[in-house]
Amino acid sequence: MTTRVVRPASARRESLLVGALCLAVLTASAAVIGLHRRVDDTSSLPAWQIDARSDLTPGEQGVLADLTIAAGEIAWLSDGGALPDVADLAAEGLPPFAPQASDGLRGGHLWSLSGGAYLGRSGDPRVAGSFLLIPGDPPAIWLAPGAADAPADPSPDALRGAGWRQVVSRYEASVTRHDPGAAE
Repeated sequence: MTTRVVRPASARRESLLVGALCLAVLTASAAVIGLHRRVDDTSSLPAWQIDARSDLTPGEQGVLADLTIAAGEIAWLSDGGALPDVADLAAEGLPPFAPQASDGLRGGHLWSLSGGAYLGRSGDPRVAGSFLLIPGDPPAIWLAPGAADAPADPSPDALRGAGWRQVVSRYEASVTRHDPGAAE
């Protein structure tokens, strides 16, 4: 009688083969991504502008979001006529003009209307700077460090000279996708 040794079935070779195949796919993918990487031509902003996404504190971003929405409401409420007073906007419950529980976390701004612009003077400069909303098409939002006053002339040159910076949203390829088939 002869005895034969029968080894149990093992998937060791198959597991090694699948692992090697996965490693090859990952290596090839990394190489393709590395070769197709594009250098972005991001230009820096002028000194008198500030990026809304990366250069504002969380409190300032909250006020900016409220002001962006409020600008559309102000245009609708004024309907080409006189701008509504801050008290009217607060009565409408329109943030940031109406008191909210989050005001302390956003700088506790004191709002006033003067010279065709809404000034939000910061109550806590450590949290947020002062804001200036100039209604129009498109509206302009400016930021100054600390509890700043608006110049009598709300023109861009006067604001720049007084240390105000325009808040802009800059879109880059790292954030947005470009569809080559879409019409520009």
